[in-house]
Amino acid sequence: MNKNHIEEVKKILTEWNPLGEYANQISDLNNYETEAIDILFYLDSKSSIERISKMTTEVLSQAFSININPSESRKCAEKIRRILIMNNEPRYT
Repeated sequence: MNKNHIEEVKKILTEWNPLGEYANQISDLNNYETEAIDILFYLDSKSSIERISKMTTEVLSQAFSININPSESRKCAEKIRRILIMNNEPRYT
């Protein structure tokens, strides 16, 4: 995980916006930065789409008490996987 990873995942989450209109009511959302960091913490370039989707769903569900659409989570996971593969760097430990 590096700053580029975080910024790219923030963009993906912001574009998806799983909170919908509720996002406007969260004052410290910061374009899903905390959630991007939390998701990336558990991943590396070898993480499968299934694992990325699972982590994305878990992080967002726990953070916001929302149900995540599995197909939307998978689309997001596919994009995150491309980022991790393109920038094949180890995650922070």
